[in-house]
Amino acid sequence: QVGRSTESPIDFVVTDTISGNQNNDEAQITQSTISRFACRIVCDRSPPYTARIFAAGFDSSKNIFLGEKAAKWKNPDGHMDGLTTNGVLVMHPRGGFTEESKPGVWREISVCGDVYTLRETRSAQQRGKLV
Repeated sequence: QVGRSTESPIDFVVTDTISGNQNNDEAQITQSTISRFACRIVCDRSPPYTARIFAAGFDSSKNIFLGEKAAKWKNPDGHMDGLTTNGVLVMHPRGGFTEESKPGVWREISVCGDVYTLRETRSAQQRGKLV
């Protein structure tokens, strides 16, 4: 699990960075753009070695944790889904992962691991189109 929280459910703590041309005295980080419980990455240890990413975090009881302002909805199959307040974004480079690759299209990942087009703003209580 990845996020900015230092609580025990978080395996990898990620923090905002300061621009290379500023030192710590000049920089002002007002509010983090990284969710406390940003996402969970699940990788299979046997073939076909798939990896899945799920937005949101899981608390110590292994329940999904979303902020009150996060977008939430019920899918046609009756399952609840949602997006983190700040969003979990992924981009697959065009041409694969090579020196010649070009940036691809950014997409947003939902709690259930579905892929959506981007919202207008990260904090909006809306969702993009299912890709």
